[in-house]
Amino acid sequence: MNKIVSFIILFIAVGLAVLNTYHIDFNNMWADNSRTAIYGVLVSLIVILILVINIQSLKVKEKLK
Repeated sequence: MNKIVSFIILFIAVGLAVLNTYHIDFNNMWADNSRTAIYGVLVSLIVILILVINIQSLKVKEKLK
């Protein structure tokens, strides 16, 4: 996966995390819709972490060439 694709997916993951954050009802966190939004935020954060690691590894790979 090259850098451009990684940045596009990273942008989408950040957007989904923000979107799901707005759907969380902080008064009733464990209602069905809020629980789904919380899971969506957690999954988006995991994807962001994996993509940041991937981008950093691509930078190291370029320096080693």
